[in-house]
Amino acid sequence: MGLPINCSCGDVKMIPRSLEYVQFQGIGFVSRIIQKFTRDNDSHSAVMDRERMSDKQLIEQWPHDGGVKSWMDYSDYSGHTPGTPYSIWSLVVSPECYDFVMNFYRESAAKRKEYDWGGILNFGLKGSDNPDKTFCSEEMVTPLCAFMGWDQINPAVVSPGIFRMLLQAAGAQETYKGFT
Repeated sequence: MGLPINCSCGDVKMIPRSLEYVQFQGIGFVSRIIQKFTRDNDSHSAVMDRERMSDKQLIEQWPHDGGVKSWMDYSDYSGHTPGTPYSIWSLVVSPECYDFVMNFYRESAAKRKEYDWGGILNFGLKGSDNPDKTFCSEEMVTPLCAFMGWDQINPAVVSPGIFRMLLQAAGAQETYKGFT
């Protein structure tokens, strides 16, 4: 059983929309560490913004300044190690949910919220959550928790693999597999 979808609004029929999440199975050093601590192949989460008229439609925690700093931003697949496997998961939601969630991601990209290196320690050790910073899967799950009432889920401990499992539990379907 998947996510309940509200497809009507008065007398006007509303067409459900799809949130498209990209789950990377990284092959680089940091990705391997995340995979080891989380015991899962997924090492990174992002979302597609298909309404953006640009080649940079991926919203993700993205390295800048030669990888020294990282913040939420728009990017394309070119910064990922060539040959990195990824899959796209589509979650069908109501138009209201789509707008709420995508506006959250777009605002995050505009704010350029910094990466929370301490937060990813929650995956394998006892880390701490810094509300002024974020990591990929934390930022991806946060608006879904707010809109869908997932009150029991703490975004600060959601790894990319757990995020994929939450998407699956909500009814998301894998729609594409590829390599960068």
